[in-house]
Amino acid sequence: MALLDNLLAEITSEQQTRTDRKMRIACVIDDAMRAKGFGKKQFADKVGRKPSEITKWLSGTHNFTIETISDIERVLGVRILNLSSRTKPKTNISGNVIANL
Repeated sequence: MALLDNLLAEITSEQQTRTDRKMRIACVIDDAMRAKGFGKKQFADKVGRKPSEITKWLSGTHNFTIETISDIERVLGVRILNLSSRTKPKTNISGNVIANL
């Protein structure tokens, strides 16, 4: 247990936030796949990828590109990133835009 505690203590808040967001994306994909009745193979075929890549996506550790997220949103009919131009984007203390996940 001490090893795990030491490893967790080394994770910065920024790293934890990134990990949390990746895990939430994986959950959205998994939930949407189940709702559509898609297995990994069927979903992979629809997005033009291999089932092994879908497994990586669902692991919660994959670093998604905008192109991949767009493909996922289109095929599954879900919204992963809220980038609506109708609302003023949220910004952090540095003035950087924050996507709603």
